[in-house]
Amino acid sequence: MVSSSVKKRADIHVTGIVQGVGFRPFVYNIAESLLLTGFVLNLGDAGVKIVVEGQKSDIKKLIDTIKKSPPSISRIDSISVNWTNSTDSFTSFEIRKSLETRTEGSIPILPPDIAICDNCIEDLLSQESRWYRYPFTSCAACGPRFSTITNLPYDRPNTTMIDFPLCDTCNTGYTNPIDRRYHAQTTACKNCGPLYRVVNANGIQIETDNPVQYIMQMLDKNRVIAIQGIGGTHIATKTSSSRAIETLRQRKKRSQRPFAIMVRNLSVLEQFVYFTDMQRELLESWRRPIVLLQKKTESEVVPDDVQDVIAPGLDTIGVMLPYAPIHHLLFQYTNEPALIMTSANPTGVPMYIEPEVIVSELKDIVDYSLIHNRRIYQRADDSVVKFVDNNKPVFLRRARGYVPDPLQLTDFWKSIEIVGVGPEEKVTASVLKSGRIYPTQHIGDINRVESLEFLSDAIKHLLHLLDVNELDGIACDYHPDFLTTEFAEQMSIDQDIPLFRVQHHHAHLASMIADHNLGIDTSIVCITADGYGLSMDNTGWGGEILLGDLREFKRAGGLRNVNYPGGDLSAIYAARSVTGILSESLEKNEILKIVGSAPIGPEIDMDTDSLDIILDTISRRINTINSTSAGRFLDAVAMILGICSKNSYDGECPMKLESVARKTDLRIPPEFKSMKNGLDLDIVDGLIKILELRKKGINKEEIAYAAQWYLGNSLADIACSVAKEKSLKYVGFSGGVALNRIITKAVIDQIKKENLKPLIHLNVPPGDGGISIGQVVVAGAKLIS
Repeated sequence: MVSSSVKKRADIHVTGIVQGVGFRPFVYNIAESLLLTGFVLNLGDAGVKIVVEGQKSDIKKLIDTIKKSPPSISRIDSISVNWTNSTDSFTSFEIRKSLETRTEGSIPILPPDIAICDNCIEDLLSQESRWYRYPFTSCAACGPRFSTITNLPYDRPNTTMIDFPLCDTCNTGYTNPIDRRYHAQTTACKNCGPLYRVVNANGIQIETDNPVQYIMQMLDKNRVIAIQGIGGTHIATKTSSSRAIETLRQRKKRSQRPFAIMVRNLSVLEQFVYFTDMQRELLESWRRPIVLLQKKTESEVVPDDVQDVIAPGLDTIGVMLPYAPIHHLLFQYTNEPALIMTSANPTGVPMYIEPEVIVSELKDIVDYSLIHNRRIYQRADDSVVKFVDNNKPVFLRRARGYVPDPLQLTDFWKSIEIVGVGPEEKVTASVLKSGRIYPTQHIGDINRVESLEFLSDAIKHLLHLLDVNELDGIACDYHPDFLTTEFAEQMSIDQDIPLFRVQHHHAHLASMIADHNLGIDTSIVCITADGYGLSMDNTGWGGEILLGDLREFKRAGGLRNVNYPGGDLSAIYAARSVTGILSESLEKNEILKIVGSAPIGPEIDMDTDSLDIILDTISRRINTINSTSAGRFLDAVAMILGICSKNSYDGECPMKLESVARKTDLRIPPEFKSMKNGLDLDIVDGLIKILELRKKGINKEEIAYAAQWYLGNSLADIACSVAKEKSLKYVGFSGGVALNRIITKAVIDQIKKENLKPLIHLNVPPGDGGISIGQVVVAGAKLIS
């Protein structure tokens, strides 16, 4: 029998989110308490290596503690242990200098930006603290990560904090194993770290000993200000003044688009919105996204009239809690309960992150800018989530706090490395590497050179961090005219790699399969409903029932196709959608009564002559889009109910339709048409029935609910029939319309009624932000086959 006193050695490799989360100090303290010797260090693949010697029972305690009680922000994906006999190589336990070594077959996991922790908040607000009112304080458990990382492993020289050498006092804490800032790579103080300054709209620096106090004094005077933060910049103003908000709207040219707000604390929040325990938990989490919450009426904190200026015509408002030290300081210098916090960029341009650019490009929007001298290496917008299906959050935008967390696939995918570049709107890119999909941060709409450069930079940065040197392929949207398509084509030529053109709605279906990790050969039926995507026969899709897997798909039903007049104008002006849908069923004078003098173009309203022209273009199919778009149907419903007649921002009409709706038992019976590729829902018949309900005097709130239920229930009815016919159990719901809670409930209820399994998105945005994820798995499946 071997004596229990024989010492053992364990070589341990840990993967997951284990760099930048205080993991090495955590291991150090456990090892010290167990009298173990050895070392811990970061690896170049974002993993951690631990070599430890001591009693085997004590080493097992170390491993068990790592598995069961790791730092709260970390995530352990795997722990491999190699046991050997002790060589008595060590006399103590230490944190060693990181290695650039990448373990063969390793799976890099990179840390997202982390909201300020309670301990650092206490330091920030305590007069006795060295970090009292220092807006860049952080520790091993919090602070910027992804937005500052330039390389791996995650060490100070591989972040933008390399520009700020530690002072002696900070270095003492940085090298003290029992200090909270031990090996905290972004730690600093006012003596050695980054600092803020205030600049006015003319580019002149304001001389002040307290830049944060000064900028908030200006805000209290109804000024519009810019605040450079962790991974980006906000434009801010008061929420207590509708005049200040209207000024911001005029300057930013955003007449209707909702603004997000940052709320002082939860006690303020509960006075003007409703939220559940799960929503509160998400708001307070270290990820700190914007959460869409239902407005309360008769609030004294943010009055109804001001709430409507913040989010016009909507029953929800996007709220977040302070997540950076600077945010907590802002509220120290104002009595405002909440602040408007919107991204600092004009429409279609990436958020500004360089101090000089912030000042020069925002001079016509903001009065003052609060800027700092720490480089933002990767910009990251605030993430936005909505609770669509009871207690399940769904992403509208996946960015800060979540990126670059990967999606785990099966080991089947480990040998393939692919990039997907997304579509044209709400773009993210994705990298498939080592059996995981790494989405980039939210890029936005790619219709300008600046946005394309942001996309290219984000892809290059992710490929560099993931050590991808030779891609197996690149995937893009099927639409030939997207800038992302041209970008992918050029990348394919430059790197001599295959290009995969993935149909837009097939990518939605594929993103659902990836989101649920269903496997490469799994077939599902998926409702893909949105505004537009080019089909393989070059018509417009947007309301499809697709049957397929990652390699193949076919349309198995959906919405009746309609000729929408005016090309892209029909996606903006709802009167064009109404006219297109009703043109073959109603007389001209009847259509004119419905649309009245609604806008049909920039500074152009509908009248008899313009309607004649539009009807003529429809009959001759000139400058029309033949489409099955669910988005255009919802636009039309919003228009005829008098809710909204123009999409001044993407999805405005459907969002306001959803907000007006009130639950009712009223139902609209669907009519289906048998087509060569399955059943189509006759939305012409549906819209006429909605008009009849309006004529009967039924209130618009009930009709709005019934119309959305009609769309969701009818599409689910077709999808379930297809699934049963093909003996499939999964029915998914993807596309931008899947963000609508009424339609989603109708879809899920019908699927469950048919004893099938509904799939909604969990980790992937259902809108176009999830397209790149679908693209990489479609391309990967085709490569494998």
